[in-house]
Amino acid sequence: MASPTLGVSMIVRDETENLPLSLKPLADVADDIVVVDTGSKDGTRSLAREYGARVFDFPWRDDFAAARNQALLSARSDYILWLDADNSLAPEGFLRLKSALPPLGGRGAILMALEKVLPQGDELWQKRVFPLNGGTRFQGRIHEQLVHGEDLEIVFTDVTISHWGYRDAAAARKKGERNLRLLLAAPETLRGDPYYLYQAGRTLANLRRWDEALSFLQRTIAARSAAPPSLWSHAHLLAANCHKAQGRAEAALEVLRRLARLAPAYGPGRYFLGKFLYAEGLADEALAELSAASALSLEDRVWGANAPQMEFTCLSLLAKILRDRGEGLKATAFLERALRLFPAHPEPRVALAEICLAEKKLSAAADHLRLALRDAPHHRRARALFALASEEA
Repeated sequence: MASPTLGVSMIVRDETENLPLSLKPLADVADDIVVVDTGSKDGTRSLAREYGARVFDFPWRDDFAAARNQALLSARSDYILWLDADNSLAPEGFLRLKSALPPLGGRGAILMALEKVLPQGDELWQKRVFPLNGGTRFQGRIHEQLVHGEDLEIVFTDVTISHWGYRDAAAARKKGERNLRLLLAAPETLRGDPYYLYQAGRTLANLRRWDEALSFLQRTIAARSAAPPSLWSHAHLLAANCHKAQGRAEAALEVLRRLARLAPAYGPGRYFLGKFLYAEGLADEALAELSAASALSLEDRVWGANAPQMEFTCLSLLAKILRDRGEGLKATAFLERALRLFPAHPEPRVALAEICLAEKKLSAAADHLRLALRDAPHHRRARALFALASEEA
């Protein structure tokens, strides 16, 4: 069977700063590059052509799916990788995607890649590669979704795509306001589609319009049977944050406790409840929830949970609670797990040194502190503790 070709599809406007990072690295490996320009005023079109793209104009009409589908009409490859101008993929990653494609003539496939949002580190799975035949298309004016046949195999790859478009706060706010305008006018939002209600609530929360966000998030939560499970769960976390931002701690706790009650195996929910309980001074309840979270998966790559960071914080808080209760041995086990996650992070080593000092294990304390200072030479607490350990020794 013949090997399939893989092209790149992109919609752009005024992206001369981003294209050298997103498009240029793929110029020599993509079998085809289609760029649809929706009204650039700078040199985007000529720069895209310089990188080997075939460029087409398409008037912007507040519809991302329409622009993406227009690009598909001009594509010449068997499979398409869709990218935004603020996405980057190394050539090696592109070639790994291409090698994961099934031979032509057999069952087609959708390839999933992991998008990593910079600098936050949030990660989410996305359908990034799909066949051109079979009527696969985008749907939705904003936060568009890929619509495809059920016969296509879903393949999770080891490829990561970086997304840096929200790194600048002013640019992120501008995009958020644009997205909100499109969401509020979308027919799906107006008829109460839970996915669009969630996206509207999340966008409003990012814009710090707390009570407006709550209105949409509460409607998402109320539509549990129709809402995507991960987004339904995340709507609780966002709603709790909206209450917290408004100084309504009890309301936030009520939302998080409800989620833990209805979805006890959902790790991020137990984690955020435990973290909030600890912040409210309810250490015993926090210990129970964080312990539960530490035994569950904290991943949720549908909405972009930063699972390693959440697990690190969970373990660190558990260790702190246990140390405060005088249970240094149990705290040590959690700190060692935290170190395995981030070996160069100084805080677990400093905490381990403090436990060792309390137990008069001066040599072990000094060893931990040397390693902490190796990775963070200006860490004040580590320097002070090292001086103390040396003095007592």
